[in-house]
Amino acid sequence: MAWDEWEQLKADAQARRQNQMRLDSAAGTGGSSPGGAPDLKTNKAGKDAAVKALQGEIPRETDKAGSHADESSATAVREFSGWETGAGLKDAHAEWELQVKNLKGRLGQDQAALEDSHQHLQYVDYGVGSRTAQIDAGPHPRR
Repeated sequence: MAWDEWEQLKADAQARRQNQMRLDSAAGTGGSSPGGAPDLKTNKAGKDAAVKALQGEIPRETDKAGSHADESSATAVREFSGWETGAGLKDAHAEWELQVKNLKGRLGQDQAALEDSHQHLQYVDYGVGSRTAQIDAGPHPRR
């Protein structure tokens, strides 16, 4: 390898090191993670507000909308009884009821997931910490 090539390789390595330092510092300095990367944060107040809405207002309004459709559909089915339109409206209303039921089920799942999210993140954090400790405590190669 010629001297000029060696100097070029050193300069390239120095440039990469400086670029990496700029990337590390751009990631933020507010966190306590190694390398200056910010810590993972959650919005507890926002999560709690979403859970509260999923416990009260959203199911209540979903029920209200479903009931409104029940009344309107029942009236329309009665008006068109004996016609194919009446049968079609009855089938459409049965599908609507199924969709409302499924929506309420998904909303309940979302509520449960939000309530458990902090605990799940803690388990992941503990698991990563445990695996890292095992790596750090493992055998080191002899030199």
